[in-house]
Amino acid sequence: MKPDNPTVYIVHHIDTEGPLHEPMQEVFKRIETILGVSLNLFPSQQNLKKIQAGQLENLNNSIVDAARAIADPHLLGFKSSWSEVDEMLYRMMSKDYRDSLRDSFGNGWIYNWHILDHVGFVTNERRRDLGYLNIFNHYEQILKETKSDQDELHWHFHPVPFFREAHIPATSYDNSFYELHQVMCRRLIEKHWFPRINRAGFHTVRPDSNFFLEQWLPFDASNQSMIEENEQVQKDAINGRFGDWKGAPSDWSVYHPDLYDWRKRGNLKRAIAKCLNLKTRFRNISENELAIAFTKAQHESSGVYVGVTNHDFREMSVEIEAFYHLLTRVAKNYPDVKFQFSGALSAFRNALGYSPKEIQKDRIQIKAQINEQVLTVEVVNGALFGSQPYLALKSITGNYWHDNFDFGNPGKEFFYTFDRNTISLEALCTIAIAANDKYGNTSIVAMQLVNGTVKSNQSYQQ
Repeated sequence: MKPDNPTVYIVHHIDTEGPLHEPMQEVFKRIETILGVSLNLFPSQQNLKKIQAGQLENLNNSIVDAARAIADPHLLGFKSSWSEVDEMLYRMMSKDYRDSLRDSFGNGWIYNWHILDHVGFVTNERRRDLGYLNIFNHYEQILKETKSDQDELHWHFHPVPFFREAHIPATSYDNSFYELHQVMCRRLIEKHWFPRINRAGFHTVRPDSNFFLEQWLPFDASNQSMIEENEQVQKDAINGRFGDWKGAPSDWSVYHPDLYDWRKRGNLKRAIAKCLNLKTRFRNISENELAIAFTKAQHESSGVYVGVTNHDFREMSVEIEAFYHLLTRVAKNYPDVKFQFSGALSAFRNALGYSPKEIQKDRIQIKAQINEQVLTVEVVNGALFGSQPYLALKSITGNYWHDNFDFGNPGKEFFYTFDRNTISLEALCTIAIAANDKYGNTSIVAMQLVNGTVKSNQSYQQ
């Protein structure tokens, strides 16, 4: 049966990482690492132009073409300071720019900012903005100044590599739990903000991150499965090294993953959507990929989630405008299918068929209180996503901690005891608890303490 209201939801996910500098020698090193070859060239502007012109000797054509793709001037056009990033942001977040790109309903462009904290590193060759909340605070201010209420802030995390180099990609949450929970705790306590939608760092999910996300985040826009892969000469991506999504649904379905293999359909609660790159060296959105999405909306579903992604340290307008041209060209072939620019939250809800009535009626709500030395948290409306609420603690000396709850009535009631086995209430200034539901509603309770006594107990909805 043909759907009554076929719609393709266009969701622009941005890995929001702030300025990035790349020295010339790092450009050459990166090309050699990715392709698994030696260029035998001194790192210089002149030799870079040779690579970009395809003038490499003693290398086969596929390697030469791949090197040109990596050295594309646009891809190397990093914005290395906040002033350069901000010039782009103020321009692209203006009403005039947004409205120059309209969807089928006449609405302008929407951004979903997946904020990263660069933390846990001891070297910083690429001059990233290191520190907790630095990038979050910057974007929070930019959104306020540009009145970008239609945009959303979401989650992004880079695991920390063995030698704590800020320019080295890693994939292990197990090796990064300290930094991971520090970011979570500080955002919850200082910003009353808790993540709902993930974009995997380096496009990569592993068993440890799969288990972690399943505890806390109901939505995940990380699937990069494609009908046609083009990674044959991308040596850094073979054998599932980064962004291994082979075997995951490639038809733009939103699916629930398997416990042991996040690429397979399974019975976990988290929902995963597909999200392809804009103007990078591989896994790019294409005319064929968009046609698959529009055909699916036309014949199978009233709502199809189409995620696209890029970074804020390149000129995003070039990538967005190229994609918009592609999108409108494909859309003309499907006059009965509309496309709508969307925040990720509403796009997930629509693609999964959640009604506004149930989202509101079953909205998660928690309450918390302390009686003597015991914190009790109750779910008083809706159902908890995952196994327990998230607990964050801040000490009077400025330390942040996360800990597990004790379970009373699983899914409904949880306890935490403050004593010599944990920490005394007198040592704390803030306790914060957060809980998501499957719809992406968030309930937060924040308590302020003085000398071990609760002075305020406030609830927030996100």
